[in-house]
Amino acid sequence: MESSSSEKPRNLGGSLPVPNVQDLAARPDDLTLTILRRYLRPHQLATGTHHQLIPVVDLGRLLDHHEHEEEAAKLSHACQDWGFFQVVNHGISDDTLEEMKRDVMAFFNLPLPDKTAFAQQPEWIEGYGQAFVTSEDQTLDWSDLYFLTTQPPTYRDLRFWPPEPSTFRRSMDRYSVETQRVATELLRAMARNLGLRDADEMTRLAAAQSMRMNYYPPCPAKERDRVLGVSPHSDAVGLTLLLQVSPVQGLQIRKGGAWIPVDPIPGALVANVGDVIEVVTNGRYKSIEHRVVVDAAQERVSVAAFHTATFGSTYGPLEEMVGGGEARYRSISVEDYVRLVVSSKLEGKNILDAIKIN
Repeated sequence: MESSSSEKPRNLGGSLPVPNVQDLAARPDDLTLTILRRYLRPHQLATGTHHQLIPVVDLGRLLDHHEHEEEAAKLSHACQDWGFFQVVNHGISDDTLEEMKRDVMAFFNLPLPDKTAFAQQPEWIEGYGQAFVTSEDQTLDWSDLYFLTTQPPTYRDLRFWPPEPSTFRRSMDRYSVETQRVATELLRAMARNLGLRDADEMTRLAAAQSMRMNYYPPCPAKERDRVLGVSPHSDAVGLTLLLQVSPVQGLQIRKGGAWIPVDPIPGALVANVGDVIEVVTNGRYKSIEHRVVVDAAQERVSVAAFHTATFGSTYGPLEEMVGGGEARYRSISVEDYVRLVVSSKLEGKNILDAIKIN
């Protein structure tokens, strides 16, 4: 059933070009209601008043023979009841994290012409710009992104890897290898929790990786409460590991009919179960909707490492997860799945809805 491809297919789909939000925010006097209207939403579900902390998983304890059991139970609870958790003691050095943060900030601080030299091309979302814009009349997100395919190295398109800052390629390479390791270890622990005979059925979901670097400028408009940095969605990948570059709150997850803020823990990564894990586990672990709100005065930057299977393989419920029941999702090749994702806008769990067996 599984084979992998060392080459990334071409023409997987792209996104319509949109205005640069960092540039708009830098010129608040030019931010007319006509321009802002593309970003305004009719109604927002309010942020929850009950402050809940999402689970924290200690990866060092999870990998420790003596302390594994208690931490595995925490991971199981996080995956089944939350879909989100923070990963501490992950083994990525402070130097690697800080260098990554510094270089991502340096890229976003380049003059606009220097960044648009790495603008996305029509056939794929790699590069600088925005993603999931499928029509001229959809509501836009108040953010810019810079998207790179990072693993395996044969998938990289170095046309989009900037020479400035000079350390960018090295820091991205180091950070990419380390986050892929963490994702693989977490997926292996999930496989054990699920009772799978072959952990490869889960760890293959970290064989490929891409990075989405997000820039959320402050929104100076008084209608800011109707603007979002990222629309509510679940991640259409296997496992996401998020590095919060700025200590500014913005990420919120949907739980119990309210939006719960995720407080950044210094040095931690925020992990979340993606749609692909929900498919593979036949709904045992569920992906969770999340969104990003924007601040009035402070910029926010984050880096999301998305982990998936390689091209040439297939997503579908594992036989062990279906058991004597019925598969809830149809199987789909990774190529067709990526084309489906890229051609859709971010909207709730619309990707899963498209492959659900009714």
